[in-house]
Amino acid sequence: MKHHEHSRGQLIRHGSLTQRDLAEVAACRGDHNRLGFAYQIGFVRLFNRFPTQEPFEIHESLEKFVAMQLHIDPERIHEYAGRQPTVSEHQTHIREYLGLRSFDPEAVKALEGFVFEESCRLEHTSALLSRADEFLREQGVLLPADYALRRIVGEQRRCARAYIFQKVTACISEDLSKALDDLLEVEPGEWVSPLQRIKANPSKPSAEAMLSLIAKLDAIEVTGALAVDSGWVNSNLQRALFHHLRKSSVHRLRKLNEPRRKATLLCFLWQSYCDAIDQAVDMFDKLVTRVHTKAERELDERMREQRRTIQASMATLRTLGKIILDDSVADVELRGRIYTAISKGELESRVEGVSEWVTGKKSDVFHGVIRRFSYFRKFAPAFLAALEFRQESDQTDIPCLQAIKVLQELNADKKYTLPEDVPMDFVPDRLQSLVQNAGAPEKRAWECALLVKLRDEIKAGNIFVRHSKRFGRFDDFFIPSDQWNSVRESFFTRSNLPRCPEDIHVHLTERLDHAYDLFLRGAPDNSYATADENGWHLSVDPSNKLSDEAQAKLKHMKDWLASHMRSVRLPELLIEVDNELRFTRHFMVPGHREERNPEDICLILTTLMAHGCNIGPHTMAKLTNGVSYKQLKRVSDWQMTEENQRAALAALVHAISRLDATRRWGEGHTSASDGQRFSMPRKVLQQTYSTKFSDFALEFYSFVADNYAPFYSTTIECTDRDAAFVLDGLLYNESDLELEEHYTDTHGYTEINFAAFAMLGRRFCPRIRGLQHQRIYRIDPNRDYGALKGLVSRADRTIATEIIVEQWDRMGQFYASLASGHTTASIALKRLASYNAKNRFYRANRDLGRIFKTEFILSYMSDPKLRARVRQGLFKVEQLHSLARDVYYGRRGRINARELHEQMNSCSCLTLILACIIYWQAKEISRVVRSRDLEGDGVDGSLLEHISPIEWDNVILYGEYIVDRNLVH
Repeated sequence: MKHHEHSRGQLIRHGSLTQRDLAEVAACRGDHNRLGFAYQIGFVRLFNRFPTQEPFEIHESLEKFVAMQLHIDPERIHEYAGRQPTVSEHQTHIREYLGLRSFDPEAVKALEGFVFEESCRLEHTSALLSRADEFLREQGVLLPADYALRRIVGEQRRCARAYIFQKVTACISEDLSKALDDLLEVEPGEWVSPLQRIKANPSKPSAEAMLSLIAKLDAIEVTGALAVDSGWVNSNLQRALFHHLRKSSVHRLRKLNEPRRKATLLCFLWQSYCDAIDQAVDMFDKLVTRVHTKAERELDERMREQRRTIQASMATLRTLGKIILDDSVADVELRGRIYTAISKGELESRVEGVSEWVTGKKSDVFHGVIRRFSYFRKFAPAFLAALEFRQESDQTDIPCLQAIKVLQELNADKKYTLPEDVPMDFVPDRLQSLVQNAGAPEKRAWECALLVKLRDEIKAGNIFVRHSKRFGRFDDFFIPSDQWNSVRESFFTRSNLPRCPEDIHVHLTERLDHAYDLFLRGAPDNSYATADENGWHLSVDPSNKLSDEAQAKLKHMKDWLASHMRSVRLPELLIEVDNELRFTRHFMVPGHREERNPEDICLILTTLMAHGCNIGPHTMAKLTNGVSYKQLKRVSDWQMTEENQRAALAALVHAISRLDATRRWGEGHTSASDGQRFSMPRKVLQQTYSTKFSDFALEFYSFVADNYAPFYSTTIECTDRDAAFVLDGLLYNESDLELEEHYTDTHGYTEINFAAFAMLGRRFCPRIRGLQHQRIYRIDPNRDYGALKGLVSRADRTIATEIIVEQWDRMGQFYASLASGHTTASIALKRLASYNAKNRFYRANRDLGRIFKTEFILSYMSDPKLRARVRQGLFKVEQLHSLARDVYYGRRGRINARELHEQMNSCSCLTLILACIIYWQAKEISRVVRSRDLEGDGVDGSLLEHISPIEWDNVILYGEYIVDRNLVH
């Protein structure tokens, strides 16, 4: 029987024998029986089932680990394996000893009920299988055969879907049913159905694009779908139905049975409506920002054009200042002296020339915004009418909302004159004089100021938008209180933080004081960082480069490896990796996953290269014999799903971690992440301009473990800061990596992230540019901080933990929500980071992050090994990006996908190809090392840890694509 390989950490956790275990083992007679009995204990804890008896199932890693603990030759297991009566007797004994029971009818019934409930909440079969496994473990029930468990999950999943579809359909009125059917009909004279228009991705931000988005909202509202409350349908299922419908043609939808079709359409409309609101708010922000940027550029250009006039006026001011400040000039003589130095006509000319820059239309950027009022009017009335803005907090009224209501009423009544009591409190003091004209507000200026203020209030989180996912109510990001209470204790146990808020002050104080003690204790020998009243003083970090002799040996080893490693074309590499790992099975339908059809496998691999190499299905069909565009398109739409891609990547990551060579590079306990930008000429909402890249671009954000396994990737706009997305890769990857420490560059750093990582039981170690300028903080103002006293003595460097204590339980609930997937970490963290210190929850997170940031800085300044780990981790990401740039060569590396899911598909396929290359190269390195005489060839094997699986050019990426079906086996 095949079984899933486990990580080293899992083997240690489940295979370690307790003292009670050893006592039971000692009761067995003979080393072979003791080894077999202990092995079966470890096996059942690891797999929650007993090993098969004919032949006896041996897990090599577990066998060796157990034998090592007992100091018994692992080969004795074969002697035990042939004694079937003894094996059976031991299994009976172990079942009683561990309190396990068989998968009896009672357990079947309980599991079916549990899986049904979970199926109403979860969509993916892999997640349901995992939850079923956890349930049986908790109940002390041994796992049944794999096919039996999959059968139960499949049946209950179908029952749950039928139940949900019927329940949703029962809420649909006749009018709504007809409206849903009409979405699938193409009207005479039209080219596409109404449903296809709703599917369309918004184009580049413009007034016309905003009106199209508002029209989409109106089209969804007209159907009446929003009158049906679908909130009880789990969001995971709604998203799955949404993505399914996006890829479905009208013809395919008509073939679905009516309950499923109606439920899918309803969920799609709700999800599309919420997404369209998010897109409208995002587009509004970009349009307002664009207007403001254009006004700034216009003002800068005018200032450059009149540089001579401004310089002459400043020279005049300097002359006047010298005369006025000269105490030897009497007041009665002052005017004469001035006119002697500067004629009256020249002075009048200078004053007139600068008046416009002081009080006129060039005095403030806001004048340029007002001049673009007509552009705002093209989309602002429709935007304000379509969305519902609400106040986030009930504590203080937001003047901006009152003004919005006034403007909405004016727009609805088509009035152009502001009422006398129009709200003005939202206008900043700086703009009050520009908005008011002769004591009364001027409508153009007032409305422009209001739109700018609305953008700022939404970004700051003071105003939320109803039905929005990203800009919705912040409290919606939290899991329900009853769910939080059920996981509260285990959550704080995993994070190694106090459960009781009353204990947090002492814990944080002791933890921070310990960090200071460690730094001060090592300060006399610290050649990297010293501190005094003037701040930090850093020297060059001692080099950890190899000696000249070692570098020569390393070069010899690289040359030796290069001469013995095989060259391979990319298609052949993918086939070879799949022959061994069967990762393409994850893209098959469940009933055909155990089959090895060469045609299907080659089609999947060709589709993978089409997207991962940025060639595209259309061009790939021309380059590859025996494959049509229609076939590639079908696989792209229905088999290259996010679930399948993540499952395939997890299999590859696990295989990378098992190789001998990769264990030299890392144990899979640390990781790093960084973004890589690719040109994106398509005019879509996600297109943003990168000044560093000097082009419109999209960013692929990638995560790589210390053993070079790329375990997660996602797409983000290049204007978004990386920091919000760092937790996504650690929380939502499906690999079995036990990651404890994570590295990023400055773009991935915020103080909030320090708090988030600590609350989730991980360590955050960013490489921060200008680290010596970062503030460090204290809790106890009475202790002696030695040489660091000057850095923490200011009042604003002392953190009062009262707010952290006050918000402690709510903070735990928030981060438990991220870990459970109730809300996406990147969305929630971006929203949290938008608040300011007036928000007590934000302040508690910020102050907690400052404490952990201080702890990290002190450790980083004093620990050269930590600094080396951070550098090495980020260097591995850079190497991965270099390989990605070579693989993603099609269309000159430009992203051509218009839809968001297509962009994500390219990113995921690229990561899969990178993982395959890394696995193949690491395995090839291991093969060469095992098959050759290193000592005889003059190769130092200890230098293997300095070898990378990425830095080789033996994989041929370009040329004709020949996917040889005869190589599949």
